[in-house]
Amino acid sequence: MYIPTPFSQPIVSPQGAFLQQAVQQQPATPVQQEAGLPRFLNYAGDYSGCGAYRLLWPEYLINMIGAGMSSTITSMIVDPRWYSGVKAIKFQRQASPEQKEFMKYVRQISKEHNFKMIYEVDDVVFREDIPDYNRFKFAFDSDEIRNNCIDMINICDEVTLTCDYIRNLYKEKTGKKEITVIPNFVPYFWMGHLYNPNKVKDQYLKNKRKPRVLYTGSGAHYDVDNKNGGIDDFSHVIDMVRRTVDKYQWIFVGSYPPKLADLVLRGKVEYHPWKSLQEYPSFINDLNAQAMIAPLFDNSFNRSKSDIKYIEACTLGLPCLLQDMETYKDAPEFLKFKTGDDLEAKLDRVLGDRKAYNNNIAMLREIGESRFLERPENIGCHIEALTTPYGSPDRKYLKKWNP
Repeated sequence: MYIPTPFSQPIVSPQGAFLQQAVQQQPATPVQQEAGLPRFLNYAGDYSGCGAYRLLWPEYLINMIGAGMSSTITSMIVDPRWYSGVKAIKFQRQASPEQKEFMKYVRQISKEHNFKMIYEVDDVVFREDIPDYNRFKFAFDSDEIRNNCIDMINICDEVTLTCDYIRNLYKEKTGKKEITVIPNFVPYFWMGHLYNPNKVKDQYLKNKRKPRVLYTGSGAHYDVDNKNGGIDDFSHVIDMVRRTVDKYQWIFVGSYPPKLADLVLRGKVEYHPWKSLQEYPSFINDLNAQAMIAPLFDNSFNRSKSDIKYIEACTLGLPCLLQDMETYKDAPEFLKFKTGDDLEAKLDRVLGDRKAYNNNIAMLREIGESRFLERPENIGCHIEALTTPYGSPDRKYLKKWNP
């Protein structure tokens, strides 16, 4: 099985040294028109969902609306000329010794070119806060990696991350004060356009006798290797799922709890392998679920998570039953549960009344719409972080998330 690494490769592009000369020798009208735009650069730690939400999709919008010229790469460019005209550089979840040395080098270059450096992270990198059941913990499970992250955070001018809890955790662990919350925003072009309230209502009636309940998540949520005594993000609801397989059609995408393997093999629980980012929204939409769920173990790692499972469900007009914890503190109370029995009771209530269910579709969609990346106040958060200093009074959009 392929296990992704959070570290990009320390490869220097042979093209970088000649880029500036090539532009100067053959100027064209588009280059002249764009010469006054700020230039941004991202050093990505991944090109999966994290990279898309935090770097790639904001970059796409920034370039499209003409708010700047942004590029995302993984190769470490050492030629100082590459950084001419750069306004800001984001380093996403960098952790290796090579990346630390490179960042120190870029810090020296920044003194000449006067660009800001931002450490971007959407998860916890401190080994003591990563639960043992997380099968990808190994990537950060050393003092060297932990210290590298802290050092790089303090090399940078600012840190951007996803929520209040993780901001406070990073302040405590690193001593860094300049930390800014930018929530995850869902692009309309990726998922928002799939919303169809009539379809949601029709599928509710079609599956009323056995509603379809969906969970999407990687194997990192399950104690696959039994390193935590079977306790994980799903263990507290597993018995409820087993006893309700004839009441609900449970659907798992990406992975499923090992303790449900027998039900998956017998076809009592529906399972689908993970999909690419491009396929994911349409695939999820076509599963015709009546509700989604997001169980979590209440620990510091999960309190630091974004509420994106909730917002994605809202975008499709679907109720998502959520663990009653810090991560989903802003969600309506009727969607929150604590135990397996509580989850079943909330599902029965949400799915049992057709009129209430239909009314919730529009309400949930409105919540999803408020988090569309394309909204000026949302893409504006990314632009302000790139173009203004930490604490600047010009940050009118970021004030909402950083009071």
